[in-house]
Amino acid sequence: MPNQRLSINPAQYEVLNVLSCLDKEEDVRDLKKMLVQFLNERLQNELDRLWDEGMITENKMREWETVHMRTPYK
Repeated sequence: MPNQRLSINPAQYEVLNVLSCLDKEEDVRDLKKMLVQFLNERLQNELDRLWDEGMITENKMREWETVHMRTPYK
């Protein structure tokens, strides 16, 4: 990709800085596990908020069971 600049946000920059300090594959796996747990907690909190506000309901979740939500390829 000549003449294209890669743009990263501040969070990505910080993660790259941490990764540059890791020299063991086990450390990288542990960091990945921590990041997944962090994102899972954020997602669960958001889902709880939407449930509490009534934006997600039992009926809505049943509807989702039959909906194909895959993003189409271009």
